[in-house]
Amino acid sequence: MWDMVWNSAGLFFKGKLFKDTRKVLLLLAANIVLAAILTIGIYAASASFALACVVAGIVSGALQPLLFAKLKYA
Repeated sequence: MWDMVWNSAGLFFKGKLFKDTRKVLLLLAANIVLAAILTIGIYAASASFALACVVAGIVSGALQPLLFAKLKYA
């Protein structure tokens, strides 16, 4: 199992895991920005910071498979 993880990580950092690595990085960055905006927005709405982090984490974690559903592997 660890060999598969290390092999996949190595291919990702070499840019050979996905056909379009740029698209993967853009989708990942968009999801990170969304999580940050959600965290700040929920915290600004007078919720606790821990609650804001949990909600933003759940939302962005749930969106990750949807964003990455149509990616092609090399």
